[in-house]
Amino acid sequence: MKVTKIVLGNIETNCYIAVDELSGLGAVIDPALYTPSLLEAIKESGMTKLQYIILTHGHADHILGVYDLKQEYPEAIVVIGEDDDICLSSPNCSLSSDLGLEQKPMHADKLVKDGDTFFFGGIEVKVVATPGHTPGSVCYLFGNTMFSGDTLFCRTCGRTDLFRGVLTDMQESVKKLGMLSGDFLVYPGHGISTTLDAERKTNRFMRKIEWSLL
Repeated sequence: MKVTKIVLGNIETNCYIAVDELSGLGAVIDPALYTPSLLEAIKESGMTKLQYIILTHGHADHILGVYDLKQEYPEAIVVIGEDDDICLSSPNCSLSSDLGLEQKPMHADKLVKDGDTFFFGGIEVKVVATPGHTPGSVCYLFGNTMFSGDTLFCRTCGRTDLFRGVLTDMQESVKKLGMLSGDFLVYPGHGISTTLDAERKTNRFMRKIEWSLL
């Protein structure tokens, strides 16, 4: 699988374009905005068809490009955690109203929950529910690659002081990710990529949870 990162918007959201090189199918993860640069990156990715528009959660800085991208690629399946679908139609839940941003209401085509799987070309995608930043935050495991949204960042984790954020849920979600079997290349919603093994060793939030178990 080939992954390209494009940074969109004033909050510098990482939007990822993934291509299953065997099938040529593509996925866009967290299209923060619908921009010429995003369309150009999709065209340059080499995908033959956009199969999915995948959302790690429903905050405005991750979803405002979804509506127009779906109009451009109507066959693409929009995927989001079941408890965050409301964000696609509610400016209050997405925080777009707080940011003074216009949001075009819609709903996802596919709602996912913890333990769900689906196929991206020949790659099985596993869904890990990671509430805390939002109730419907999820991480997606594409083989040994993780798209962690605003749950897990390099050396830190997502904030929980926004509307619908819950600190105790975030703590449990970070613990849950740390207990996954094996290592993963982690592509977060903001900042640089990392690995799960590196976070197990150096992320103070993951380590604090480990200490609390001693």
